[in-house]
Amino acid sequence: MTVRADVKAVLDAWVAGDMAELAVWEWGQQTQAQLAQTPAADELVRDIVDTLAALPFDMITSEDAVVMLDALANPVEETDLSVNLLWNHLDGISADERRYHHREHPFYGQFADGLD
Repeated sequence: MTVRADVKAVLDAWVAGDMAELAVWEWGQQTQAQLAQTPAADELVRDIVDTLAALPFDMITSEDAVVMLDALANPVEETDLSVNLLWNHLDGISADERRYHHREHPFYGQFADGLD
């Protein structure tokens, strides 16, 4: 299985509710460390893994995973387009708004920086 296929499998599981946020985050951190040692993944895969490794700090949710899956669905030859799709979406996220919205969430709440 390729790293791209692994990323897709993790995102699919998360969107389906078969993988919890903590497991996605831990997977992202482990995979990020592995990719640092083996530069075999394309830029999109690296960006997605980096995003998952920062999941609670940037308030990335399974809603964002859908966009990541859309980007992964593009051909590898269109990686630049896919990277732009991903970052345009991520740049539009208001982490503060999400922190407020998820302040009671069992996983994200601990990263909400004490919002009331």
